[in-house]
Amino acid sequence: MKKSFLLIAALLMLGSTMFAQDLDLGVKIGYQTPNLSYQKADIKSGFQNHLTFGIFGRVEYGMLYVQPEVLYFKTNNIFSLDVANTSQTWLPEETVTFTLNEANLQVPILVGVKFLDLGVATLRAQVGPTANFTLASTTLFDKEFKLINDDDPEHVQEMTLEDDSNIIDTKAIAWGMQAGLGADILGKITLDINYNFGLSKVFGNLNNTNLGNYFDFSNVDNTKQSLFMVTVGYKFL
Repeated sequence: MKKSFLLIAALLMLGSTMFAQDLDLGVKIGYQTPNLSYQKADIKSGFQNHLTFGIFGRVEYGMLYVQPEVLYFKTNNIFSLDVANTSQTWLPEETVTFTLNEANLQVPILVGVKFLDLGVATLRAQVGPTANFTLASTTLFDKEFKLINDDDPEHVQEMTLEDDSNIIDTKAIAWGMQAGLGADILGKITLDINYNFGLSKVFGNLNNTNLGNYFDFSNVDNTKQSLFMVTVGYKFL
């Protein structure tokens, strides 16, 4: 599946010149963020924690276009999970958190339409599937925490997990959908704001990991990554 998706993206990017009325190639750079903001500190944080850059191609058919991209991005996300202790009596005093540091190769294949020509800029909208391939991943987990007895809330127990209990593998590929708006400025500069809808959980079956000996993750469903992506690009061809 991974090779097939990459092959489709490569064919769309490099092999469509025979049929396209117009073909563009370019580079782009930007960041991903859970919330859009124009504050300098938030933008700086986006570049530090979710830097994104790569190449894109665009095959145009009048007002319509297909735009495959190959982007590298790193992410630093914190997931707060409401879980139960496997004893069903002791509950974590606070939500259990995972800190995910990950490097990914993201391959969106977008279909779009140009809907407004302003002369110096053309506005467009796009949507399409995306695949995130994990290149490297590290997940951190607090090994010391407090448990509260559900029958006696004043009774608190401290627990320390084993040294290797916080080693968690992420999925090799995570699927999503991307939708957003963009602009082509002066024919060469691109500006895009897209939203990535995470369709796949980042982690596999957590109950099969060492953490499953301590917690029940059966009802956890909030480990999908959904982020805005802000990029600026330049078409060199």
